[in-house]
Amino acid sequence: MNDFRLNEDLNASSANPIISRRQMLQIGGTALLGAALPSCATKGGPQTIRFASVLGQPRAKAIAQLIDGFHATHPHIRVEHIPIPWDLSHSKLITMFAGGNAPDVLTVHLQWMSEFRAMGAIENLLPFSNGLDSFVPLTPLAEQSSRLARAMDATGIYGIPLELSVRVMFYQLQWLEELGLKPADTRTQWRALLEKMTDKSLNRYGYAFRGGRAGYSSWWPICEEFAGTNQWFDQDHQCIINSPDHVAGLSYWNDIYQDGLAPKDALNWGYTELVQGFWSGICGCCEQDPEVLATCREHGMDESTLATALMPAGPKARVAIPGIFMLSMPSGSTKKDAAWEFISWASTADRNLAYCREVGIIPPIQQGLQDPMFSKGLYKPFMDMVTDPNILIDWAPNYLPEMGEFLELKTMEEQQKMLLKQQSPQETLDRLADYMTRAQKKYVDKYGPDTPRPPE
Repeated sequence: MNDFRLNEDLNASSANPIISRRQMLQIGGTALLGAALPSCATKGGPQTIRFASVLGQPRAKAIAQLIDGFHATHPHIRVEHIPIPWDLSHSKLITMFAGGNAPDVLTVHLQWMSEFRAMGAIENLLPFSNGLDSFVPLTPLAEQSSRLARAMDATGIYGIPLELSVRVMFYQLQWLEELGLKPADTRTQWRALLEKMTDKSLNRYGYAFRGGRAGYSSWWPICEEFAGTNQWFDQDHQCIINSPDHVAGLSYWNDIYQDGLAPKDALNWGYTELVQGFWSGICGCCEQDPEVLATCREHGMDESTLATALMPAGPKARVAIPGIFMLSMPSGSTKKDAAWEFISWASTADRNLAYCREVGIIPPIQQGLQDPMFSKGLYKPFMDMVTDPNILIDWAPNYLPEMGEFLELKTMEEQQKMLLKQQSPQETLDRLADYMTRAQKKYVDKYGPDTPRPPE
């Protein structure tokens, strides 16, 4: 049996390019998606392909090493790296697609895959390969997440996982020792820990709170911990993320900010601000991905000042949210053969492991499970979150094209209203559930009631 095991149940093809009216209004363009640009290769010289990466500055060195290695063995192709800041990434890519300015190779986050496929913006990689056997076997979690995100389905392969991330809790170790505390195992313990860490007279706060872009990634797992489920819809395709248990989870997160356990200006913090808030010593803890270990080290932290631990468990579950970045080929590329040469070269096991070790992030391939770098010290909680069978794995309906807008725009709009006390947690989730119910029913009307569900 092939290692990629396509999921035949994911039956929604992306034959018709789709872009939401809201996105088109935002980018203000009417260009055809995937429109091709003239080739920029110089006659007789190496062909240049553009690689757009949304992976952020911590990975710049690893990407440069990857590209240098490719250049050494492929002198006929030059790779131009185009870094895109994470906080601007989704809107920037939508603009590039709509304007006919797509790169040749692209890193795609799993939560965008269905949206980009529905736009007709991502190429199927199977025709460029020698079949499924040419792909490196993935870890169970990486494979499951890729299938559910529609990077793999019955129609082909639209992204090859480059890296796998999962979050653990980061702690200021010296704060814990000063206060006689240990990393919290439950959310009840964690709330008490935040209260003890917070001392406004010293400009100390318990939690590096993410009130701005992608704050959803902090509060949503808490909702799942309180609800004990990763389901989004009932049998009638009604969204259930506004259940009493989910509301209790969101209220727990909202109370952390309202009760002053995070800096007031964290209302607008995104990834960069919260990480800085932690390593600078303003905040005692944050949840983050493994590559943030390198950032902490760059700012003087080490095993004597930093601790990592499993994410606290809620009343009904401990939850892991896997994040995967994939190498994909935009359908608008005019240099697909050269793009495939780079993608296939970079996706071999040895190069993937070398990249992940340089970045300090969990490899998505099976060989990475035995890598000693990730089995001890500060990395061990990450591997435990990936491999513990008792942890509830987050699932999201990424087959819905509207998920991109939901995650990038709707959740931030509604959470900000809540944090500003313009609406309650119940009203916040009611609005988001209504949006998702409409998206689900639109999908069912088009493809039928047999929609993807979380794995058992």
